[in-house]
Amino acid sequence: MSTDTLAAPDLDMDARILVARADLLYCLARAFLPPPADWSICDWGQLLVDDLSELGLQLGLDTVDTRQAIAAECERWAGAARAGVGVADGWLVEYSRLFLVPPVAVTLNTGVYLEGSLGGSSTQMVRSCYETAGVVPDERFHDLPDHAAMELEFVARLLERSAQGDADGVAMAEEFCAEFVHAWAEPLELACRKAAERLPAALVYVALARLLRHAVADPSL
Repeated sequence: MSTDTLAAPDLDMDARILVARADLLYCLARAFLPPPADWSICDWGQLLVDDLSELGLQLGLDTVDTRQAIAAECERWAGAARAGVGVADGWLVEYSRLFLVPPVAVTLNTGVYLEGSLGGSSTQMVRSCYETAGVVPDERFHDLPDHAAMELEFVARLLERSAQGDADGVAMAEEFCAEFVHAWAEPLELACRKAAERLPAALVYVALARLLRHAVADPSL
């Protein structure tokens, strides 16, 4: 999905808030995608912290816990590097341990949280939502349509449309969140928390999932 943003000077205040909400969801979506292979947590985290600081201020959203979780993991990585017991693992290695290496500790395919399986009816329903809205997932994204990052980008696109004057954009975004995102965000957070018992890097994603729930106004919070 494209992540083109609008020219802020041309927007009224309501539209600017919508764009900021969309930017936050794009930011969170990217955080749940594999990082560049040669990046450390500090490389990856500093860019994310900068974005979260700015967007948190714009939206009046508290991002402190997430930024602190990233800082703590960065310090843990730096400590391993200082210990001289080999090269500290890159962030892609940590990401892979959590989300990619079978049997995966945490799945990012949200249908597993909704119905306990991959590629089930909820996945097809998500695909149908994309098609109805005329949104085509990026062809470079090789995963099922219910990947958490893809769903967040979809909601972000709907919010951008609303900022451009689409009267149905916000309603469609809220309906999609109510049907899908609100149902899997808490289980994702809990899965990351459980994984953190043996994979400390998962604490970063616990904080990100928690922030995501605030960003989409999860009613169970």
